[in-house]
Amino acid sequence: MGSTEQGTSRRPYRSPARDAAAQLTRQRIMDAAARMFTESGYTATSVRSIAKAAGVAEKTVYLQFDTKPAILKALVDAAIVGADHGIPTVRSPWFLEVLEQSRLDRKVQLLVQGTTALHERTGALFAVAREAATVDPQVSTLWRRGKRRHLADMTLMAESFSEHGLVPTPLDSAWATELLYVLLGPENWDLIRRELGRTEAHYGGWLRTTLTTSFSGTS
Repeated sequence: MGSTEQGTSRRPYRSPARDAAAQLTRQRIMDAAARMFTESGYTATSVRSIAKAAGVAEKTVYLQFDTKPAILKALVDAAIVGADHGIPTVRSPWFLEVLEQSRLDRKVQLLVQGTTALHERTGALFAVAREAATVDPQVSTLWRRGKRRHLADMTLMAESFSEHGLVPTPLDSAWATELLYVLLGPENWDLIRRELGRTEAHYGGWLRTTLTTSFSGTS
């Protein structure tokens, strides 16, 4: 009689060393792509040039990423989650802390700190994505999806301002949503930090002053 194990499927062997090497290769590709996208622009950067900068074969890049838009998406996703290890912004500790805060000064302070840190990680790549969305349909889809996610996050944030009685009369949470969506978007960070060349501290101060003035109802 043959072995009872004969004919059964075997679980494929995974080598920890091989997995680690593949992860390092993936990171090298992403680092090279981030550098080239931000320095040369999305359109001018080819997969071949990314491979060359990363010191790998072009085929190796395609084994890790199906397309150039997939590389950009991986870069933006990695930048967004940052130190939160894959947790979406809306469920990150800093965002939840802002939602729970009922004092305007503290709420604005925490919101500015979290937003500034997020844009410092993602701003340059978001600028690349915004440029790429005008020429690449796949990136355009990703960009629109990201903007919808930003709107959903800001709607939730606006509702927390309203629930804590921090929206000036006779305005409402819809007004607060529009304000937060526009002010906290990556476009304003890009204008102040990159186009005008202001410092991170200047951007944070501008955002803090604008939010405080808007929600306190002063002019």
